[in-house]
Amino acid sequence: MSSEKLFCPEFVYEICVGLTVYDFVFKDLSLSMVSKQYSMGLSEHYKPVHEDEMGVPAEDILRFMSEQKNPQFEAHDKANFFVHYRLKFDGLKGKRKLKGIFFGNALTGDKTKKYSAEKVVKNFKAFTFALRAGTVDRAPPGWTIKSENKDDLMQLGELVNKEVSIDDLI
Repeated sequence: MSSEKLFCPEFVYEICVGLTVYDFVFKDLSLSMVSKQYSMGLSEHYKPVHEDEMGVPAEDILRFMSEQKNPQFEAHDKANFFVHYRLKFDGLKGKRKLKGIFFGNALTGDKTKKYSAEKVVKNFKAFTFALRAGTVDRAPPGWTIKSENKDDLMQLGELVNKEVSIDDLI
């Protein structure tokens, strides 16, 4: 088997963009610092993901949320609900299975690049409208991705549970 890295799966990329938005809103870090954290983390396991591939869609999502009139949920809640939805559900296909019975797992990677900044922004907007309409589930109260079993999340668990110092991001 080749040791060549694969592209990041689309749902993992979208989770990391959602976490970039969440961390920017919730923590006292700049968007570029948070983007760099997740792009470096993804690049350890997959083909390199540039910092702008995290920051640009996160900025577009933040702009979209700031333009909403009378939002039903806070920005950090929407980002957290999006992360939960992308982790637990595979769109219209139903619940996501991270581990396969016979072959690999959902976090293995893709041979072709399936994610894009435009697509994640579009998916976030669609999720937000579905959330407002009540057609998608919200995350349980108090849920964060860090509350998931790190072993079940495999390399994604390593990334989200990794404590990054400001020195690493400068």
